[in-house]
Amino acid sequence: MYSILNLNEIEQQQVQKVQTFISQCLLDNLLAVYLYGSAVEDGLQPYSDIDFLVVIKQPLSFNDRAFLMKGLLEISAYPLSSKIYRALEVTIVIYSEIIPWNFPPKRELQFGEWLRDEMIAGQYGKSEYDIDLVILLSKVRNKGVALIGESAQNLLPIIPIEDLFRTFEETLQIWQEPKDLIGDERNIILTLARILFSRESGQIIGKSQAAQWLLPQLSGTNAEILQLAHNEYLGLGIVDWSNKLAEVEEFVKLAKRIFNSY
Repeated sequence: MYSILNLNEIEQQQVQKVQTFISQCLLDNLLAVYLYGSAVEDGLQPYSDIDFLVVIKQPLSFNDRAFLMKGLLEISAYPLSSKIYRALEVTIVIYSEIIPWNFPPKRELQFGEWLRDEMIAGQYGKSEYDIDLVILLSKVRNKGVALIGESAQNLLPIIPIEDLFRTFEETLQIWQEPKDLIGDERNIILTLARILFSRESGQIIGKSQAAQWLLPQLSGTNAEILQLAHNEYLGLGIVDWSNKLAEVEEFVKLAKRIFNSY
């Protein structure tokens, strides 16, 4: 199965380890495991996570959470820090929390490298409402590959386009000041490209595809800053973003103006 996703042998082995570990942990509580994101869209790039959505039947106990998080920490690594492991992002939802559909959706648990220090300290998160699930579920339903369980089209809810656009609007509110951009410049720029594509088309595509779609529509510094972010995403260079905060801020302002023009 994994060969059709253009994963190399090491990536296939990591996906298999995640699939096996989750299956052994959750047993009868497990409904489905989906692979989504770059692995099934425009290909894994140097900084790409491997993304999984897990659907379960019942809430997780604290011990379940701890066991899952500790185990995933052993088979995940910060981007470019390991020769055998990529960063994992694993999101767990309870089926009855997404069917029937309600906005905002609720997630049961999330694992990601940005949470590593908290997890090592024994903080495993809690169930909470998360508007990002709107985009995540849309992506999985559109192109997710079922590793365990039914196809995403059969199991997951259809996300109303109004909820998708509402999520974009709320996401744009996160970036209000220059300090909100520092440390995540590349991802913010590429996320904005995806949001603009989705706002125009109603579809969700990969970061690289979105950047290529938006680039011909820009000029000057805005085109240059998007090209820099895209190149870094592809592993074609490393950008010192500390010297480009003003340009990033201007790009964000432009993206918001374009979004609000629809």
